[in-house]
Amino acid sequence: MPTFNQLIHHGREEKRRTDRTRALDQCPQKQG
Repeated sequence: MPTFNQLIHHGREEKRRTDRTRALDQCPQKQG
């Protein structure tokens, strides 16, 4: 699974919100 930053750079604006939510739910440690 790509890193949080990679999801933002490679992900589109629409997917960005979805990937962001999934990343937070699955890996909350990555954000904090």
